[in-house]
Amino acid sequence: MENKAEQKNKIVLIAVIIVLLAVTAGAVLWYLSSRNEVPENSLVVAAGGKEQVLDIDKLSLESFSGITVNGKGEQKDINAEGVKLSSVIDVSDYSEVSVIADDAYSVVVKKEEIDNAWLQIEEGTARLIVFGDSDSKRNVKNVVRIEVE
Repeated sequence: MENKAEQKNKIVLIAVIIVLLAVTAGAVLWYLSSRNEVPENSLVVAAGGKEQVLDIDKLSLESFSGITVNGKGEQKDINAEGVKLSSVIDVSDYSEVSVIADDAYSVVVKKEEIDNAWLQIEEGTARLIVFGDSDSKRNVKNVVRIEVE
């Protein structure tokens, strides 16, 4: 038979577990409610305090090509269709552009690198390709948001 101290410890442990589960559930709900929904086949461009939703299917695509390098130094030829990142942001006064995927992964493209950055458009989705990188970590799939700073 358990003594009173052991019973009290079990009750405290159960209470702590319940509180932790409640805090975790609250954090998940807060995170999910804070995410901005982006309509399918579109990009949101935020610049100068304004947001614009672009329909990916209505962008004027052009062919582009180049070479990317992964973290192992392996090169990959890219021949695709898309738009230059600079043509999508349509602003001249900025220092950098944050490109954000649907899973909240984000990367930064500096103004001096913008001419090497493309959005590859394929099947209603956008993918950031930055030529000249020594590592392809900035090749972001499923781009949904672009923030100009």
